[in-house]
Amino acid sequence: MKTIELIKKIIVENIDNSIIIENNTNLKKDFNLDSFDVLMIMNAIDDEFSISLEDDDFQEINTPEEIVSLLQTKYGVL
Repeated sequence: MKTIELIKKIIVENIDNSIIIENNTNLKKDFNLDSFDVLMIMNAIDDEFSISLEDDDFQEINTPEEIVSLLQTKYGVL
């Protein structure tokens, strides 16, 4: 599974299984995520990729594409 598809799957599983997310969906704006939602997504990503995201990583991140870019550039995830 591609990284972007895995990220979208993680997000859907942690927000609502009935939503559809595109690569450029603005998660905070479109789904009004609160800090707990973001923390749950971050923890799931940590577990999936065996990394430890920093709290500040998601401050400016809004879309699945931006999450993948962060994972690739900062954490070396392919």
